[in-house]
Amino acid sequence: MKKIIVVIIIVGILGIGVYFLFGQSGSDEKLIYEGESDNWKVEYTFNNAGKENVQSSIDLKYQRSDVGSVGEFQFAVQTKLGKWGQGIIELDENGLYTSSNSTIKKGVLTEKDKPVFTISWNDNEEEIILERK
Repeated sequence: MKKIIVVIIIVGILGIGVYFLFGQSGSDEKLIYEGESDNWKVEYTFNNAGKENVQSSIDLKYQRSDVGSVGEFQFAVQTKLGKWGQGIIELDENGLYTSSNSTIKKGVLTEKDKPVFTISWNDNEEEIILERK
């Protein structure tokens, strides 16, 4: 009887260990958030949520025809995990800009989170609240 109890305890401990190693893969999903204004369309991708090393990327599109008038700009993305951004950057000739970032973060973003994207160019600034795609 004691051997059976010991075996059950060992199997339970192993089961818990396997769960923590492999069973939380649901937090590894790729989350995509989108938002747009009259001037900009934004797609923010957050990979490996729940891991310490997190990759994220921003895809920007200037939606007006006067792409050359934008010049240098800067942006920032604010989430509950922190803020990151870039400055002194320019669009390509098609009005596009892509950036990726790899950082160490604790925590996860969820479908309910709404990152806030702020972009500044010339004397303009817009804040776009992003929604889960």
